[in-house]
Amino acid sequence: MEIEKVKGYGLAMSDLEGEWDPAFKAKLKKTSQKIIFKQLSLFQKLQLFYWFGKEKRKAMGLKLSDIYAKGMRNKSFINQQLEYIAMFSALVKTLDKERALKIMYTVMEATAAEALQQSSPEAEVIRSFGDPMTFCSRYFEVLPEVSKKAGCHEMSISENSSDCFQFEVHYCVWYELAKKMDIPEACIPNCYADDVAYPAYFEQFGIKFSRRQTLAKGCSCCDFRFERM
Repeated sequence: MEIEKVKGYGLAMSDLEGEWDPAFKAKLKKTSQKIIFKQLSLFQKLQLFYWFGKEKRKAMGLKLSDIYAKGMRNKSFINQQLEYIAMFSALVKTLDKERALKIMYTVMEATAAEALQQSSPEAEVIRSFGDPMTFCSRYFEVLPEVSKKAGCHEMSISENSSDCFQFEVHYCVWYELAKKMDIPEACIPNCYADDVAYPAYFEQFGIKFSRRQTLAKGCSCCDFRFERM
């Protein structure tokens, strides 16, 4: 198989999420709601519904001209992410920021691995190319160009060797949308999802994933490092 035909190759992460099957999106939503509602009393659930409706209306009224100017055109992804941010914001208003983060961490722990599998090449496909580290380098090296074109990320590759691939993200649409909603912390669980799913996925290929910093936590970039174990 040519690498150009491998699932997800040459697609920005926002487009990968935007193309999730409706049935899979519904499954994620059901799982997420079950986890969230389990943490709330009846009165808190009513509060959450009130705030979610209000925050969703706010999200739908956002001016996103600067987001679109970056090249973002995937409405399915935008709507999906804004709905998540509206829910996070509603949780913060119903409870508080610390408890909202804790709940969303639990949601990510329950859904992140399966979400990554939906967007990533199957293990047997990667192994069919021989050395997984070499495959990952070839798979990732197109990301800066395609991600910028899609208005998803602006990133730069800082290392690309036989034993390591590292890139830094300097612009992230997930973070920008959260800032538009005046709650940048909503992006932190998105980053946490990577920390949950990436290590195990790449470990099966003898690759260690690590990240020391993220934009969502106030750092200058998100540094993604994939290193031969």
